[in-house]
Amino acid sequence: MTEDEEETRPFSDFERSASRGELPPGTPAGEYILEGFIARGGCGVVYAARHTRSGKPAAVKVLSEAVAHSRRVVERFAREIEVLRSISHPNIVEIYEVGELNDYQPFYVMERLEGQTLDALIRAETRLAPREVLALMEPVCAALTAAHTAGIIHRDVKASNIFICSGVPRTVKLLDFGIAKMMAPEEGSTWLTTAGRMPGTPSIMAPEQILGGPIDARVDVYALGVLLHRMLVGRLPFHTHDMDEMVRKHLEEAPLPPSLRVPLPIELDAAVLRCMEKRRERRFGSVDELMRALREAIGGPSSSVRSGPDPTQSAVAVYLEVRMRGGGVDDLDDALAADIGQVLDIGESQLARAGFTLASITGNEVLGVRLLPTDADEERRARRAALATAAEVHEALARRADADARVHVNVCVHADEVQVRPALQLEITGGALLCAGLWAPGAEVQGVFATPSATAGLLAEELPEVRVARARP
Repeated sequence: MTEDEEETRPFSDFERSASRGELPPGTPAGEYILEGFIARGGCGVVYAARHTRSGKPAAVKVLSEAVAHSRRVVERFAREIEVLRSISHPNIVEIYEVGELNDYQPFYVMERLEGQTLDALIRAETRLAPREVLALMEPVCAALTAAHTAGIIHRDVKASNIFICSGVPRTVKLLDFGIAKMMAPEEGSTWLTTAGRMPGTPSIMAPEQILGGPIDARVDVYALGVLLHRMLVGRLPFHTHDMDEMVRKHLEEAPLPPSLRVPLPIELDAAVLRCMEKRRERRFGSVDELMRALREAIGGPSSSVRSGPDPTQSAVAVYLEVRMRGGGVDDLDDALAADIGQVLDIGESQLARAGFTLASITGNEVLGVRLLPTDADEERRARRAALATAAEVHEALARRADADARVHVNVCVHADEVQVRPALQLEITGGALLCAGLWAPGAEVQGVFATPSATAGLLAEELPEVRVARARP
């Protein structure tokens, strides 16, 4: 190395932050000092920070420098601050300080939250138990009631905008009032929209919000119905990766009752479906009214949840589990998501046509159940028919168009007991057969996987042409 050559060295924190368009640690923001990057979203960047004197932790949201010269964006950012400061509620993030960096880049300081979003919780647990749903909905609806009382509509109530703080007692916060709307805005005010477009998330938007018509607090009630469905079932009520089709479904198509997808009290169907009525006058008039209905459905005197177990009956299940190779949820690009959706749609439609009750449908699995006859010969024929159905599903999946090599599907068959609630329509409420994690294989399998209980008494020539991968003895 000559004297003129510079010694190789790692990039400093300042250089790394600058290369990403972020503010470096140590940057002052009012009475707070930035400590590091947390997240980027919309037009703002959120940083961890600490008060210079007290050491109190905080989070600082700064309007991105790239858009800080846009009057419209600055006005929207300012209105977000105004909305948050106008609502004082324990389930809405608290604002500590407001200011500007370099006399043009606005920021606000808020309480720093530790924990995870509701979106992350649902992805980790697939779907939530009704009482867990009720416990999470209580603080979310309390926050929305405070907002609505202050004349503010949130307009983007979704799982990623709900934060579950770690610690005891658990605290839940409603986040991101960035597109919130005053119920009675000043005449001629256009700070919320760009020409011909309503802000929001299409997968949760009420019809009147999609169409850009007059809105009120009932758009948040509609979004809560979508949220309820996702928490209880594990997936959105309308599953498509085509945005135009998503919009059409919200405008025209009635969602399926959640209890047709997973075992749930039928009273919950009424609550979810009323939230998602196309005509807003048919929805709950307030989130308080919705919460009263939820409490009754899940634990009140009119609930159909019984103190004793429902009677059991033998049944056979065909179970489809989507497995992603070489990555996880964070690597879900459009092609991968589209193929997973295609797999779920094929499995759901074929099992329903074969007479299976869809006991569970989530973002990565479909579980179809069919009750077994009590006669021994008929019971054996029913299990053989279930194996044939599984083979047909497997073949249909193998032939699907534009299959993504990163997607593998385990197709499994098992026979066991289920709990069945006496009703006009078959209602499966529990049982060992629904616990697929206890009997389905933990690794990828080729062909159709069948447990000994599914193939008991069947001869090799009676099994379907697709190879049956039996469980190890």
